[in-house]
Amino acid sequence: MMYTPPKKIAEAARQLDFSQPLEFNDPRYVDTEKGRGVVNYNQLFKKMGFELTDSSDISNVSLPESGHTLFCGHIGCGKSTELRKLGEKFSRSGLFYVVFVDVALELDTNNLQYPDLLVALAGRLCENLKNDDIEINSVFLTNLQSWFDQKIATSETTKSFAVELKAGLKATMGIPLLAEIFGKLTNSLKMGTTYKEELRRVIKNHVTEFANSFHQLITAVERETKNKGLADKVLFIVDGTDKLSGKDSESFFIEDANQLKAIRANFLYGAPIHLIYSNNQVQQRFEYFILPMIKITDRDGTKLRDGYEVMREIVLRRADRSLFERPGTFENPGTIDKIIEYSGGSPRELMRILKNAYLFAEDKFTEEALNNGIDSLATEYKRMFAFKDSTYFRILADIDNGIAVDMGSEKVEFLLFNLALFEYNNYFWKSHPVVRLLEGYKRVSGIY
Repeated sequence: MMYTPPKKIAEAARQLDFSQPLEFNDPRYVDTEKGRGVVNYNQLFKKMGFELTDSSDISNVSLPESGHTLFCGHIGCGKSTELRKLGEKFSRSGLFYVVFVDVALELDTNNLQYPDLLVALAGRLCENLKNDDIEINSVFLTNLQSWFDQKIATSETTKSFAVELKAGLKATMGIPLLAEIFGKLTNSLKMGTTYKEELRRVIKNHVTEFANSFHQLITAVERETKNKGLADKVLFIVDGTDKLSGKDSESFFIEDANQLKAIRANFLYGAPIHLIYSNNQVQQRFEYFILPMIKITDRDGTKLRDGYEVMREIVLRRADRSLFERPGTFENPGTIDKIIEYSGGSPRELMRILKNAYLFAEDKFTEEALNNGIDSLATEYKRMFAFKDSTYFRILADIDNGIAVDMGSEKVEFLLFNLALFEYNNYFWKSHPVVRLLEGYKRVSGIY
């Protein structure tokens, strides 16, 4: 059945969940590439260690043995959706056997450490193999199971946990057994059980042995998928790590980078944009690619047609044009273009304005309702700045006026992480349009 956008406002409101990434085949998906300016995914592929264009002969594409690349961008700019699209592209092409781990669903992003992820990776790989009916010779599984038996099951602090875990196992051998073991380990690390810290400590103390055992399994999987004509290499795509707070993300990607990279395989991680301004430390450890915000204006404020068209399509895939009082066009701006303007080119902020506007609307998104939606979003940012000093607004005003600031400061990191400051392609920055409505910003800008 052909998809049609909702024509009732209550149904449209249910389409405005900005926290839910879209799958590649979702009818609401919009290709945003042209709206972001110059975004060349072949640059990402090269950073990952290979070249892939639309005209590439897949059989001649040489893939790296391992590599760890960060897919950076603002929260809500569309990274999760794009990562899913890339995963599907790689799987369909036969290049990679893609293992997708969304830590926001499988782990606790409010308290995430690298041992949690390592266990989740093993569990998800084994679960995928089980679901895809890919059998691996038991000789390549022995070391990983022995690691659990010798490190987790014999440690004084975790052996009681191991006994409880084994008592609940249903599978008896092979990949299904490992999928159960590491699935239960992952769940224990997510749920904050009494064994959580003890498990982490044991994993940290024996991470080298784990990495070597895991690598043996990965190598066997790559051999088997290649023999079956499915894929040449395993690729782990890790989503949700972009939502880690400033300090947590630095601990995860900088302090613990060597432990993450101990797993010899291909990785693509979602990562917050502020990380690349952390004193050049991330660049020394990882390759990175930036997915910029959708570009609705140029540096001089000129409206950009491509950006507006993409953003307008995002809205109209979720709410029929008839639900807007004055839909408008690029030449004759209406209410839709007004909320695009105040979103700053962020799909997430566009959804937030619409969601706020729905609270003031009746049967349509009237101009008044949308204005209230914009004001409501501005109020949310006002609360965010309530206990911050005026230098935060001064930084934003200076950037807007082309005055150089220290982009590596903690205050700039705060502004980037919390979407008060946007980065666009060609590397220019602009404050969030609703922040410019706030008295604090107007005061330091001399508007009052």
